[in-house]
Amino acid sequence: MKHRTAGVYPMQQIWSGTLKKMRVEATVPVTYWLRDGYYDSDERSDERQLNDFLGQPLQIRFTGQITCVYCGRQTNKSFGQGFCFPCFRARAEADICIIKPEQCHYFDKDDPCRDEEFAQRECFQPHILYLSLTSGLKVGITRRKNIPSRWIDQGAVSAIPLAELPSRREVGLVEHRLAESFQDKTHWMRMLKEERPEADLAGMADGLVGILQDWGVEGVLPATERVEYVFVYPVQVYPTKVKSFNLDKNPLAGGQLLGIKGQYLIFDGGVINLRKYTGYAVEVSAGDGVPT
Repeated sequence: MKHRTAGVYPMQQIWSGTLKKMRVEATVPVTYWLRDGYYDSDERSDERQLNDFLGQPLQIRFTGQITCVYCGRQTNKSFGQGFCFPCFRARAEADICIIKPEQCHYFDKDDPCRDEEFAQRECFQPHILYLSLTSGLKVGITRRKNIPSRWIDQGAVSAIPLAELPSRREVGLVEHRLAESFQDKTHWMRMLKEERPEADLAGMADGLVGILQDWGVEGVLPATERVEYVFVYPVQVYPTKVKSFNLDKNPLAGGQLLGIKGQYLIFDGGVINLRKYTGYAVEVSAGDGVPT
């Protein structure tokens, strides 16, 4: 395939806004929308579906403005998932236990949760322990309400829920124990190169259920609920080599849009993880596929 850059095509702006992770819908293939993460909901742009632009030139231009998606403060650098530094230091959404739930300190009287309302709304809710197939077999956790979008965001081609526990801390402790023997991270480059890795998801899920039962873990789902979810992504061509665009070094990213998987756009000249640039103001343009 001849590689082309977006610059050789006539381009028309199709969307502008502050990036956040794309909205997804578990259709066949998965449907993706750009959505605006600007902190003031009254000033957000409407969503824009991306699937219709597959096979066409698409360009993302970073305007140079980064805004905290939580408080609206202008910042030179985005921390975590779109925080300015003060919010990164202060907000419960940025606490270490969001990344490592086994380190939850809610019950530590000397270091309690930063936000009681957040804890009750987000952490003390039903969470699912699951096994998914991304770059390989992976154990993970998510709130029940995030099924199946959590799996799609990770680029999973299939997933099976294993158990339901009443809080993030409790399910995190089980995941952490399992992670001593099983992978709990996705190798993103491998995930983008392969349509479907070879693995016995169902067989491994049965084995993990046996371990959970031996440990006396409460909340193991009955067999009727341990169903396999399967996802097909809108990808025309998977890259053989993975090169990332970096908006901090070059404000332009794009080319011929060959696919979307996880939170990555796959172009003929590289890939970009849109979630990584949460809080970045961008303009997105598309071409008609006819070079000038």
